Amino acid sequence: MGDNITPPQQAFNWVVDIYGSTEEIKARGQVIVGMMHRNVGHLGIFVSGKVAQKEHAQIVSVLKSIELLPPGLYAMVIHERKGSAGVEYEVEFEEHSLEEIASRLNRFERVDEKPFERVANLSDFTQRAYELFAQPYVQALSNEMTARVLREFHPLRMQNWLFSDLNPWMAWLKPAADAVRASRQALEPDHPLRQQEQAGAEMLSAGLDAYRAVRDAMTEYTFFNVYANLFPFLPGSEPSARAGTPTVTDPRELPEVRAALAAVGQGGYAEAIARLACLLGRKGEPLPLSRLELRKELVTDYADLLPELEPDAWRKLRGQQELITRYAPEQALETLPALLRHQADRQRLQALAEKLRTDERVLGTTPTAEQAAMLEQVSTVLGTKPERVRGAAVPIKRAS
Repeated sequence: MGDNITPPQQAFNWVVDIYGSTEEIKARGQVIVGMMHRNVGHLGIFVSGKVAQKEHAQIVSVLKSIELLPPGLYAMVIHERKGSAGVEYEVEFEEHSLEEIASRLNRFERVDEKPFERVANLSDFTQRAYELFAQPYVQALSNEMTARVLREFHPLRMQNWLFSDLNPWMAWLKPAADAVRASRQALEPDHPLRQQEQAGAEMLSAGLDAYRAVRDAMTEYTFFNVYANLFPFLPGSEPSARAGTPTVTDPRELPEVRAALAAVGQGGYAEAIARLACLLGRKGEPLPLSRLELRKELVTDYADLLPELEPDAWRKLRGQQELITRYAPEQALETLPALLRHQADRQRLQALAEKLRTDERVLGTTPTAEQAAMLEQVSTVLGTKPERVRGAAVPIKRAS
């Protein structure tokens, strides 16, 4: 993610313009994954360059399992490991908050986007001026002949036929190329001329990089000096922060969080499974792709014991339950028996837990101390008989 066409700031600002907060991303059940590379831009995976090969291979494999990621904003990190079979690549997903990334990338709080509004205004003005004053004359003087001349002498088309057999001044090029091709001989790698060629290529590459850096800096300087100074001449156009920038507020006051907390005691078996997944998940740790693939296998093998939901509906449900467990953890535990008020649902959950406990693929996983403590709390809460919670209403308390 990110290059001269779509820099990281712009890419994440699009996310900010659509979703106002991390909580909204989770409430809508959206999974957003970004990968930043120093040398590969957003078009890098479509080329065969060596630097992009591992990114392309891992992205293709990730697409098969990415639907099982919980809702949120993730950074895809590729680690290079040297194994017995050569270089291996391991993928991890690190969850981030939209507010933290937006504040880190937007040093100027998006005030620097304001001049682009003046560019749009100027573009509209020149378009109207052209349509009013120039377009009638252009249409009157245009015909098939002038159109063909303009097409043939277009710079991108002209550079092709100018150096072809259509140009009589290039008649010498083909015999000369044939003669060079017939007498071509490769030099040894340590030949002085080959070394000079390599040094000259590196110097040319460094010179072009320096030229590009200076050119981009001068272009940016000129742009802001011209369009940023148009504010005094336009009424009501004082530069200010964009409305799309995430505002710092109490997350519990967001509509998405309030709606989730209002439904803390509502639902059934599907909500209980999603809430347990949130309560027992590893907090603050990267999620390896291997664990994600294992999760996919378990979902396939135990589909008969899991809720029958479409992927989109499951992600929305998972996002809602994550907001509940984050901002009302005590109420999330207290109302868990209310979601499993039917004996059949509890037996189904018990069967799922028993299969996972004896599954060889899960036996090698060691729970953290936080997970072990939460599992004990869940076992204690679910020890309540179903009749005790049938129809019970549990008040919602705000987590401190």
